[in-house]
Amino acid sequence: MIPDWDVNSVFLANLLQVCHAELFTELIYILKTHEVKVRLLHNVKDIWSRDYCPIQISLGEWLQFRYEPDYLKNYPELRTDRQVADQFRKLGKCHHSTINIDGGNVVASRNKAILTDKIYRENPSWDRPVLRDELRNLLQVDQLIIIPKEPYDPVGHADAIVRFISEDTVLLNNYAEIDPLYGNRVANILHRHGLKTELLPYFIEQQSVNGIPSALGLYANFLRTSKVIIVPAFGTESDQIVLNRLISLINDVPIVLLDCKQLAREGGILNCICASYLL
Repeated sequence: MIPDWDVNSVFLANLLQVCHAELFTELIYILKTHEVKVRLLHNVKDIWSRDYCPIQISLGEWLQFRYEPDYLKNYPELRTDRQVADQFRKLGKCHHSTINIDGGNVVASRNKAILTDKIYRENPSWDRPVLRDELRNLLQVDQLIIIPKEPYDPVGHADAIVRFISEDTVLLNNYAEIDPLYGNRVANILHRHGLKTELLPYFIEQQSVNGIPSALGLYANFLRTSKVIIVPAFGTESDQIVLNRLISLINDVPIVLLDCKQLAREGGILNCICASYLL
C-alpha cells in the first residue's frame, strides 16, 4: 500500500468550507504552504472523505469498498455512494469490492494493515478467515492485523486507536487512565505481530452528537503527508506535550498544530476529513 508518509495530495469534501470555514481556510493554507496538492470533492454527503473515498493500493491503483456504516443506518441522507470513485477515474484504475468497510478503519504501512474487528459485524455473511485472506489480497499486504474496537465507540475505526510511524513502529493511544485492560490487549496483539508501540497522550470528552462520541482528546487522528504533519489541538496543556512527543519520534518533516475543537465534537478529526494520496 501507499503509506501516509509518502502522500503528496489531499482530497477534501467541498462541504468542509461551508461547515467549518475557518478550519478549512487554515488547513488549506498549511497544506499549500508546504506544497501539498489539494483537491475538492463534489456531490458528497458529509465531510468525512477518508471513509467513503477509495483507498490507494499503489501508484495509479485504487480500491473502493462498499460504504454502508451501521452508524448511518438511520441517516441515509449522509451516506455518500460509491460513485464518488468517478472523481478518481482519471488518476488510474479503481477496483471495487462488495466488502463493507470505512476507509478510517484501514491503517496501513507499505506491507501491513491494521483494522478493528468491526469488519466482522459489518460483513456477517463472510467466514472470518476467508474475509481476512480476501482483505490481505485486496490491500496487497503481507500482514493483516485485527485489533478489538474500543468498547465504547460505535464507529469502530482503527485510525482512532493506532497509527503507523514507520514500517515496524506504531503510535497507540495511552489508555492507562481510561481503559488499561483494553490498552494492554491491543498492545499485546500489536507486539505479537512484531510491532513496537509508542504511547500518545489521550483523553475523552464525555459528550456526543447523534450517538457519535466527541473525538476531542484523540491526537492520533493527525494528518500525515510527505511534506508536513498536522496535529489536532484542543486548547489543553496536552497539545504541546503531544507536539513535542511527535517531534521526538518523527523528525523528517515539519509538524504543526491546528485547532480542531469544534470539528472533534462532531466525532472525527483531521485524518477523517482528508483522503490522502500519492499522485
